[in-house]
Amino acid sequence: MDFTHFDTAIDVLPRRRVGFYPTPFHALPNLSAAYGINFFLKREDLAGPSAISGSKMRLAEFILGRAIQDGVTHVITQGAYLTNSGLQFAAACLSARITPILVLTRNVPRHGELGEFRGNYLLNKTMGVETHVVNVIGSTWDAPHVAVRVAETIADRKAELEAQGHKVLIVGAGGAHPDGFIAHALTFREMLEQSDAAGVDLDFVYHTIGTGTALPGMLAAKLSLGHPVKFRSISILRYNDGDWMNPGVIVERTKAVLDTLGAPVPDDATIRAEIDVDQRFIGEEYAVASPESSAAIRELARAEGVFVGPVYTGKGLAGLLDHARSGRIAAGSNVAFLHTGDTGNLFEIPQVVGHIAD
Repeated sequence: MDFTHFDTAIDVLPRRRVGFYPTPFHALPNLSAAYGINFFLKREDLAGPSAISGSKMRLAEFILGRAIQDGVTHVITQGAYLTNSGLQFAAACLSARITPILVLTRNVPRHGELGEFRGNYLLNKTMGVETHVVNVIGSTWDAPHVAVRVAETIADRKAELEAQGHKVLIVGAGGAHPDGFIAHALTFREMLEQSDAAGVDLDFVYHTIGTGTALPGMLAAKLSLGHPVKFRSISILRYNDGDWMNPGVIVERTKAVLDTLGAPVPDDATIRAEIDVDQRFIGEEYAVASPESSAAIRELARAEGVFVGPVYTGKGLAGLLDHARSGRIAAGSNVAFLHTGDTGNLFEIPQVVGHIAD
């Protein structure tokens, strides 16, 4: 598939434009000199519409494009109380004149009762977003009792709104929705053009993986365009077969994006061979700072004046830098890191932020 056919397949899809694209792509000269590797950043954190943004805005554009066509009046989505996805979807919904509602979980033993508003939750309240906080014990991702309580809260609010004549769309955690998975095919498409303009052939694209909404689109774009770049995903949750998120989910989503693009769909084994998830940087648990993440945040900030966040991007960057130090990335390689956002969480509680000022 060439760029023309690729673009045509995407241009016919419903889309409500909110962000500012293409997002910047730039070199990290000081970090590159320190490691002997050519590092670049793809700045989804600068997507807009506000200064605190991220990669979920692309998903929201396609999901809301269809929602507007369908007459949706309210979008309910879920996540942890500090969710980046929820914040970005709320902003996109407000821009599109759709009412956002967030159903959020808070691990009380770990983070305490919600008192002072900070970070992303403060920004959601500033935007006037309706929020429902479900206090939980333990995992915010895959614990069955948590999933049941969240689902009940969403179902009850949906029923109330529908009884009032509204039309409600439910979007999964992290913006996971079939209409959105194609969005990051455009991210990869942009990276190819931008790296080519810089005279660079990318060897690797690193990113942080959680709810699996970025990799399927990027991987489908790579396969459809026949590019040799390798993706390396640094996970912030378990990604084994049988887990809530796993390589099989990525395979199925990638196949769906390829089908939407009208590109050939290879067998599952071929797609799975492209998936490389490193689970060594999760840390103690989700939304808990790790020493490696804190160190990576400091290193990038002090080398380049660029910030990543403690929940997602800091852990992804920690994995990238470890691969660079250990020789998993060869000297002289051209490596792009997808900055998916998360900077709002630098203003969270100490358990989340960690000791980044040390």
